[in-house]
Amino acid sequence: MNRHRTTLAAGTTNPAKVTAITRIARNLRGWTQIIPVDVDIAIPAQPWGDDETAHGALARAEAALAQTDADYGVGLESGLVDGPGERIYVISWAAVVDQAGKRGFGSSERFALPTELNAALRSGAELGPLLDAHFGTSKLGQHRGAVSLFSAGRRERADILSLALLHAFLALLEPWRDTHS
Repeated sequence: MNRHRTTLAAGTTNPAKVTAITRIARNLRGWTQIIPVDVDIAIPAQPWGDDETAHGALARAEAALAQTDADYGVGLESGLVDGPGERIYVISWAAVVDQAGKRGFGSSERFALPTELNAALRSGAELGPLLDAHFGTSKLGQHRGAVSLFSAGRRERADILSLALLHAFLALLEPWRDTHS
């Protein structure tokens, strides 16, 4: 891919999300300036389903881009979705928007939560605070994330978010067109 200085407006100040953005942006575009932006968007504290979660990522990306003169706006959002085995799964979506309004979306893998959390989550509890209360963690979503807890440290939230963001950038930049033209 083209290697030039690129500026990203990140629709978040969450350390795990900023880490994910830093990892992927530097690998895709060379040296990159990342501007974390605290955005005020109208999405639920706990998005539910792919559409609502992806919409949250897009709202973050668009709001961050609108507040800066960056080349791209980036949004990351995690949510919940019903899945097989009467389990609730954690999902993550990323959205990237350029100055022309072109969009790219990407998601990561999903992982199941313990069924004993189902009732609280279905009653409207937010995952991060619920896990902190249930497992005695502190601001888990700001750092290692639920995936670290349930994978015994084998994966971290930034890993999951990085994958979603990689997919979003690939959808937007379409690098295969450069190699197969």
